[in-house]
Amino acid sequence: MKKTKAKKKAKNKASIDPQAIAQRRQKYAVRSLFKRLGLQRIKSDGVEFKFKERTGELDDIFIYENVVVLGEYTVGKKGTEHIAKKSLLYGIINNNQSEWMEFAVARFSGFGELKYLPSEYQVKICYFSVNALSDEVYGALDYVYFLNGTKFRYFDALAKTIHKSARLEFFKYLKLDFKKIGSEIKSSSSNSRSFGGFVLPESFSSFPTGFKVVSFYADPKALLTMSYVLRKDSWRDEDGLYQRVLMKGRMKEMRRYLTTEERVFVNNIIVTLPKETRLNEPGEEGKNIDTRALSVVRDVTVSVPFKADVIGIVDGQHRVFCYHEGDDQYEDKIEKLRDRQNLLVTGVIYPPAYADADKRRFEAKLFLEINDKQRRARSDLKHSIEMILSPYSTIAIAKAVVARMNSNGALRQMLQTNYFDPPRLIRTSSIVSYGLRPLLKLEGVDSLFSSWDDPDKLKLVELQKGKASQTTIDPILEKYIAYCYASLNDILLAARKKLGPQRWALEDRAKDRFLTPTLINGLIVCLRLVIQNGKPLSETTYGERFAVLDQVSITKYKSSSWKALGEAIYKKCF
Repeated sequence: MKKTKAKKKAKNKASIDPQAIAQRRQKYAVRSLFKRLGLQRIKSDGVEFKFKERTGELDDIFIYENVVVLGEYTVGKKGTEHIAKKSLLYGIINNNQSEWMEFAVARFSGFGELKYLPSEYQVKICYFSVNALSDEVYGALDYVYFLNGTKFRYFDALAKTIHKSARLEFFKYLKLDFKKIGSEIKSSSSNSRSFGGFVLPESFSSFPTGFKVVSFYADPKALLTMSYVLRKDSWRDEDGLYQRVLMKGRMKEMRRYLTTEERVFVNNIIVTLPKETRLNEPGEEGKNIDTRALSVVRDVTVSVPFKADVIGIVDGQHRVFCYHEGDDQYEDKIEKLRDRQNLLVTGVIYPPAYADADKRRFEAKLFLEINDKQRRARSDLKHSIEMILSPYSTIAIAKAVVARMNSNGALRQMLQTNYFDPPRLIRTSSIVSYGLRPLLKLEGVDSLFSSWDDPDKLKLVELQKGKASQTTIDPILEKYIAYCYASLNDILLAARKKLGPQRWALEDRAKDRFLTPTLINGLIVCLRLVIQNGKPLSETTYGERFAVLDQVSITKYKSSSWKALGEAIYKKCF
């Protein structure tokens, strides 16, 4: 009997479809995310329809006020083929949103009676995929919002931390105009928010000429709506991002403090304010004061444009976001605090002509000055800040090369470059610090800089030493990054071809892998020896030399033994 049961159990286990399980998990995860964001789900899966002569189905529909999100899911590796079949229908819906809403209300019962005119609805299409798709797809379907595993995990973590308030940032990602969402489209309220405060004379602040420093009390609701945080591992473009992600545990502790201690945080929130900010005479809206003539601190009305992404939080994001719209035991009390002007804010107003790149550098430097004095900033955050403040440094160049390697070539989509990347990807901290930094340095006979034949390359040395103008990023930097990526990719491609796709793959368990940071760093060390000894640098040459690569016992080199592995590869192959 026992043997029969064991066989039956084994047979049932074998019949489980892993892809079906992955699909169920993905649907549950996405639906849970939208529930936390406060969007209602309308069932559409399995409902076939024909809209403007195009037949199709939608996996899910979500709605919040006049925002409608159409969700499509895939867990397969052939996402590009899948989206290609759907793209014509998506394009028709996107170009006929008002007619689509009239059609959808009649076809899907969950809509009920529309609260807004069909023309007032904003329809967005979100494509959820476990794997990244091709750059061609992203470029061709720029109206589709692709949430691969990394972006999805960011919003999922954010929603688990600040719940419905994460909807504000998700809507920013969808490029929605705040003034066109919900009741705001019918509101005739002011296009700015005003706060009573004080302005510091420019001579008192020691900031560069043209900067203004103000202090005022703001309500958390306004800051939640109008602010942005340049979190390093978020959905935004990589350039200029440096802050930590919000910590769920810390958020819970701060909400508990607000409700049990029943007092506000007394230290300042540090922000940057847009150049459109107006400093008016108190009680006289529109009458701006001339701050250049000030010799003492004086009272003003600080008027900030009322829209998303205008207030940059440099320090204090947890103190602001702990007022989020949650679903915990603290929400009843915190809801009453969100509208009170009880957060002390110090704001820096940029000069009118200040460029966006200069703003990012200013904010990153200010963040580092504040946080590095109070508690040591983590090394990965410091690396991100260094890319902003010192883009010509070797670490910054190495980080840029890693990003390029992860986008194209032999290691495409195999490297961890984001906090929310899958843990199965290869970690890059040792590759940046111990592999690439020595290879990319602007000196020595074993660096790619020595083999680079650009006639203007010495300018890069001057820029790194700070002896040349850095008002804008010089094209010579991009040239060197491109050269380093191409040179490194040549040797990696040759190694991948020789080792084969099975060994050049990411097994689910790190201990089962042949492709490791040790192997990658070993190949980098080998490349340094090739450069040092004047050997030809080309994928063809590497391919010929790697004919005997299998004679190197690669798997016996563990952890930090990359130097020894690189020397062994060079000795055997070159």
